[in-house]
Amino acid sequence: MESYNTRSIVVDYIKHRVAKEGFQWENDGRQSSVTPNVVQSAMRSLGDEFEERFRNRFNDLIEQLNITDNNAYDTFKIIVDETFSDGVNWGRIVALLGFAGCFVVYCFVHNKSHLADNVVEWVTSYIDTNLQEWLTSNDKWQGLVEFYSRRTESQRDWPSFKTLIKWSVAGLGAITLVAFLTHKKIIKFNHLIL
Repeated sequence: MESYNTRSIVVDYIKHRVAKEGFQWENDGRQSSVTPNVVQSAMRSLGDEFEERFRNRFNDLIEQLNITDNNAYDTFKIIVDETFSDGVNWGRIVALLGFAGCFVVYCFVHNKSHLADNVVEWVTSYIDTNLQEWLTSNDKWQGLVEFYSRRTESQRDWPSFKTLIKWSVAGLGAITLVAFLTHKKIIKFNHLIL
């Protein structure tokens, strides 16, 4: 059985999402026309299906986050942690990559394409650090292909609308926290100068 690398799956999906929106991202030097492997194809299909199902809600969530260079990682991390706060399944892993794809597209639209490479690293690191045990016990990335091939769209374990709302609240909370801490640091810095 072929072994699949998390980073290559994340890069392929992000490249796929960015290209669908008419942007070009040359992170790994591959041309957009490279044929994806079986896991990458499954991820593209599942990601497209997930996004189609939740497109408006996801776009609203991303727009509400008001992502900046200063809050991008904290916002991303809080939402990802919330996604897996009560368990792991393939639907949530697809949601993670779907969220990452929307996040990167948002960055391209708002002239923050330089964050795309960071998002790839954040997702790859999160999966390889926090989800590795679950992946190993669920056939690694081959399990995603099995999830894709054996289930119909209505049977997939997609996060509920309630979960998407939790992500939104978590993201807005992150922005508030980052703004508060940044403001506190500025006040402390100004106090030291004066």
